Amino acid sequence: MMKNNFSHTFAFNLLFLLAFWLVFLSCKKEFEPEESFIKVYNDNNGNRNYFPLSIERTNDNGYLTLSAYNGWKIHLLKTDAVGDMLWEFDLPSKYVNAVPNLIERNGNLYFVCMDAVGLFTYVMQVDENGKNAVEFQQFTDLKYPLYAADAGDAVYIQNYIRSSFRTGIYKISSTLDQIENSGNVQIFTDVEDKIVDHLSYTGKRFPFFVSVTPEKDYVVLSGFNNYSFSTVFMDANLDFSGVYNGAAFDGGMNAILPLGANKYSLARFSFANQYFNPNATLSPTTIDIAESIPATGKVEIDASSPILIKNISINSSDYSVYLSTTKSNQLLLSLYEKGTSVLKGSKYLGESVPLKAADFHQTQDGGLIILTRVTLMGSFNRIATIKVKKEELEASVD
Repeated sequence: MMKNNFSHTFAFNLLFLLAFWLVFLSCKKEFEPEESFIKVYNDNNGNRNYFPLSIERTNDNGYLTLSAYNGWKIHLLKTDAVGDMLWEFDLPSKYVNAVPNLIERNGNLYFVCMDAVGLFTYVMQVDENGKNAVEFQQFTDLKYPLYAADAGDAVYIQNYIRSSFRTGIYKISSTLDQIENSGNVQIFTDVEDKIVDHLSYTGKRFPFFVSVTPEKDYVVLSGFNNYSFSTVFMDANLDFSGVYNGAAFDGGMNAILPLGANKYSLARFSFANQYFNPNATLSPTTIDIAESIPATGKVEIDASSPILIKNISINSSDYSVYLSTTKSNQLLLSLYEKGTSVLKGSKYLGESVPLKAADFHQTQDGGLIILTRVTLMGSFNRIATIKVKKEELEASVD
């Protein structure tokens, strides 16, 4: 049901004004709210624990945020163009386990979640006029959804097939109403306890991921396979092609962005160690281990926090941009010249208050909108958004 607007006391506002004062000190121009902002969304229900997942721009140039709260419950938050909250909605308890990402079709936003009892998959449509979300489609044979990726002409959903210990991949039509194809790979062991811990937020969160190469010839997924957390290549028919196996369940890829022609920007982890390679060459037909992929160690990065890699454009130049969380709980933007290993710049965000990366997108005006989790007073996890304006982004690169 819909709740009243967040209440902010003077003391609360003062705390965050001081805590985030240093975030944009590098800005040389006067602060302009329509270009840069930092918004922390407080909640009257002080015992709530939020885990933001995805953010997307809406038709009115505002933003919609998809989050989990108190475990696998689902929360939507709509803001205007400068980050002020317009409405929020908690989905009924039958809908749980929202997965990244928000999906745009014909001006409408959709997301994938799960039935609390039947464990099957729903596609939900956000109703901005009604300030809620409603069922659009359900797939009763697709259980334990873990990730949804929009490829334009289709949506791919990764799941866990509990009856046969397999990771499944499903191609959903661009209209989001039917399954066009499916494939799977064997795990060879029961990982349901790991899946339940992941989706209920009671244990380790695995970096499940699905992407499609620019040529549309391979689907790349990070998930369970062959007694490990692996990066698996499936061909256009969703048949197994190749794999980079992780170090059991304590290593593998935590983000991968296909660049085309067998080139990838990736981040991989091995236990508590994190490595970046913005210009890796991977063979989609090989059988190898993830640790064989050359990469540079990043000792300051928290390997247990989400890492996002996306392509953005700055002054007509293309960059592969990594958003990560440091061990000191700051956000770090690392900007690499696309298709090379050249680090062109970096930018730290946050001071004093712990932040964790969740999602980001380039905005229409050339800046960035960043979704993050902020921890208040050491225990209250809240949703926050940060807008980095175009000029700051330009100043971050050589």
